[in-house]
Amino acid sequence: MKHMVREGLEPAATHVLRPRQQLAVRGLIAALALLVPLLIVLYWLTIPRDTWMFVAAVQLGLTVLAVVALCGVRRMRVAVTASRLESRNLLGRVTAIDTSEIASVVLVDLYQSGTLDTLPHLYLLDSAGAVLLRLRGQVWPRSGLEELIDTLGVAVVRPPDPLTLADLGRLRPQLVRRFARRAARQGV
Repeated sequence: MKHMVREGLEPAATHVLRPRQQLAVRGLIAALALLVPLLIVLYWLTIPRDTWMFVAAVQLGLTVLAVVALCGVRRMRVAVTASRLESRNLLGRVTAIDTSEIASVVLVDLYQSGTLDTLPHLYLLDSAGAVLLRLRGQVWPRSGLEELIDTLGVAVVRPPDPLTLADLGRLRPQLVRRFARRAARQGV
């Protein structure tokens, strides 16, 4: 989706990438599938003893956490203008990067653990090859990642075949987080 915003006196196009629409729904369904049976059993055990208020307080706290998480997912975004990229994560932390710092982009399909399914992972790199920002396909749709690449207009590296996390760690260790590198070396 393109928006027009004003920076000073000149308008600039802003490309906004939003997370997958199913992300919040799937998270809510998973939380309900786990918590509803558990809460039913806890109420069933505590109501006869008149100690159900503790369970109700826990349920209220979990409900508040769920609402905060849903609001966080709705506010997640990556916005790109001609001079700046801003990423807002689930907890509201904003990462701002000047687009001039982005030297290249790596778009790689990674196998999901234990399956043959792949999801895209996008890495924005500076001129030294350090990762500025990582966008995972579990959260961001492929079409949005492709539009982001087009908007940035920098060199793109696309490995021809999907990789495992271990393969990516061997080929480009700077793209894999330290604990994931260790797990891949140990064969986990």
